[in-house]
Amino acid sequence: MENKIQNAFDSIKADSGLKETTKELLSSKRRKEDRGCRRMRIQKTIAAVCGMLLLVTGIGGFWWMQTPVSYVSIDVNPSVELALNRFDRVVSAKAYNPEGEEILRELSLKGKKYIEAIDAVVESRVMKRYLTRQAEIVFTVAADGYRENEIEKGVSHCQGHISQSSHSLVTDLKTAAQAHVQGLSVGKYYAYLQLSQYDSTVTVEECRHMSMGEIHGKIKEHEGNGGRCQQTEQENSDKGDGEGTSGSSGHGSHHSEGHHK
Repeated sequence: MENKIQNAFDSIKADSGLKETTKELLSSKRRKEDRGCRRMRIQKTIAAVCGMLLLVTGIGGFWWMQTPVSYVSIDVNPSVELALNRFDRVVSAKAYNPEGEEILRELSLKGKKYIEAIDAVVESRVMKRYLTRQAEIVFTVAADGYRENEIEKGVSHCQGHISQSSHSLVTDLKTAAQAHVQGLSVGKYYAYLQLSQYDSTVTVEECRHMSMGEIHGKIKEHEGNGGRCQQTEQENSDKGDGEGTSGSSGHGSHHSEGHHK
């Protein structure tokens, strides 16, 4: 470029000092334009990188907020399960039978604190049809660590102001994962594990179509008939195969809340 400028000025008859000054001014302007272009390219690159970081951070934050870390199932005959994030807010609500689906069709639970969501489910118009004198609501908490105790306290608070027989259970996330593989709420799957201790012939499919009251009724029958003998015999026969009945005995503790009025 400077050669072209030089040639152009060589063809102009003018004072040599004026020509040199003019060439210097034009060259200086050209250098400033080049620096301006480079600066603009750098700014665009920085803006693109910042935009990408914001996008990645936003996606990561959304994923972090939407990842379930605990579950609360509400089982009577309707079977509903709430998945909670790290802030104990509902990220999803799933029904595990048609009765539960009917309840969730009328409710918007996503984003609510789990206590509010539990109250909404229990007090819903559809649920009230199933809360007969004989019915019992079973709340099952699946969580790990300190979160387990905190959520259980919240569930107990909910139980304290409902006029219905209820009790709560606590288990771990491994049991919840197994329940979901079987297509059951964690509460109903836990009840199946309890019943299978007494009756090794019972299947998940059979329990799927039972209400919680029916499953617990069978458990009480076995307890009243000395059903634990069958469990002990089964454990002895399974000894050495690495499984026994550990699938149910280590899945959680049972905290009976009795009948709240």
